[in-house]
Amino acid sequence: MGKVVYRDLSGYGRTARRRFEEFWRLWPTAPLVDEVHPVVFVDGIYLARNVVMLIACTKTHVIGWHMARSEHAGAWSALFSRIAASCVVVCDGGSGIMKALRQEWPTTRVQRCVFHAFNAVKRKTTTRPRTNAGVELYAIAKALLKVKTPQEAHAWRSELTAWNASWAEFLTQKTKLADGRIVNTHRHLVDAKNSLNALMKSGLLFTFLDPDLIARAGVVIPATSNQIEGGSNTLLRTMLRTHRGMCLQRRIKAVAWWCYLHTPDPLPPAQLLAHTVTDEQIVAMYQLAHDRRAAQEELNMWGTGAE
Repeated sequence: MGKVVYRDLSGYGRTARRRFEEFWRLWPTAPLVDEVHPVVFVDGIYLARNVVMLIACTKTHVIGWHMARSEHAGAWSALFSRIAASCVVVCDGGSGIMKALRQEWPTTRVQRCVFHAFNAVKRKTTTRPRTNAGVELYAIAKALLKVKTPQEAHAWRSELTAWNASWAEFLTQKTKLADGRIVNTHRHLVDAKNSLNALMKSGLLFTFLDPDLIARAGVVIPATSNQIEGGSNTLLRTMLRTHRGMCLQRRIKAVAWWCYLHTPDPLPPAQLLAHTVTDEQIVAMYQLAHDRRAAQEELNMWGTGAE
């Protein structure tokens, strides 16, 4: 997990590789968290095109993780189901999060990361928009990062509403392509506008300013997910870059073990070895699940009442 690599060891780490080999069979077990944390940050870090590690953390510790093929609702539900519902979740609005929260943490409020909202606009307009409408919208999106009070939030909403009205006719302009399709002339600007308007209507941009929620949580609610983006995710990417060259399975295990070692109370090595899961056990579990599914499919041919 540190900065020491095999080439820094004597013999380029051949002895260390042999000693460590047996431990690559082990998987850490994500904890069941019954402590209620007022604010939880969630995000996913992709290790390959179809492998993502979903991570939940507080300001100080990792409290859960789940490996999945994509950020779908079922994967997020599997992560949330092992953690007590928090007062607030801060997230970037990835696909499936909202549905999973409604299922697993129905009373939890959501704060959409304002920095991600700004970046969604910046990707469409760039930092040097070519139109006056783009310049103004970029400035409005950037001002979102400076909102600190309910009064400033109200003023920001008013400014966006006024911009929508001012440039409505400009944004309806159409262009006919060579293949006959008709598209928005300023489609990138329209996309940027739609992303901000959708967030404003959702009511999730300024959750961090709700006084009743702040009183219930008992802590200051952050407006961004920088705690996980600039914290655990950055450290994980640094670790993977330092130890680049690992196969996908070992990258997954390295991330899982990093998460485990950053939980509030990781077990000492002796107890850890007694509670970890091996590759062989996981293969057996999958085989058992497959056999049961095949048996159920066979029974269903004769009727669902058969036991």
